[in-house]
Amino acid sequence: MNENGVPCACGEQASQEELTKRLDEVLGEYRDRPGALIPVLQIAQGIFGYLPESALKRIALAMGKSYSEVAGVVGFYAFFSTHPRGRHVIRVCLGTACYVRGGKQVLEAMRKELGIEVGETSPDGMFSLEIARCFGACGLAPAMCIDEEVYKRVRPARIREILARYYEEEPAQAAGKATASKKTHRPGAKSATRRPAARGPAARGPAARRPAQKGVKVHG
Repeated sequence: MNENGVPCACGEQASQEELTKRLDEVLGEYRDRPGALIPVLQIAQGIFGYLPESALKRIALAMGKSYSEVAGVVGFYAFFSTHPRGRHVIRVCLGTACYVRGGKQVLEAMRKELGIEVGETSPDGMFSLEIARCFGACGLAPAMCIDEEVYKRVRPARIREILARYYEEEPAQAAGKATASKKTHRPGAKSATRRPAARGPAARGPAARRPAQKGVKVHG
């Protein structure tokens, strides 16, 4: 299941033709239902992982709406994305409390560190950057979340440290470390195993290698 409660093809690589066929099945079921545009868009995003232009045009045609109307709805709601999302989604809160306590500076630091703008995904496919208006952590402002993890009282200077944690947890890197630890060497001989090169923010300075403090999960 994806975040919208729609079955997804996790673990398998579906072709574009198969994804389009799934969308057509959804459109066949919903096209005559009043107020079905948003549910269809949610399901379509669950199918493709985002909302490509081709899917929006198909939805508009099937539901008897103009492309501009459909695209306008997608642009209005922050939970829709027209770009492929990264493995981790970052949301920086710019609600009133967070904004006045430095949320804008946190967002600017995140933009510079990742080299992307709001709504974009980092070139390595690791992070997508979004804005949140509020997720109930006003007392912890400025706050941001990465996936479901909420970070409280974030300082711009901590951004590199926080992002480094996610690079360090990459499965491929973890597998490389596990393989290296199993290698045996002659007593007294120097190890020929080199440490894997750090990637992303972790490669930019000693401070980035320190593990970040975990945020708190906000419920409600």
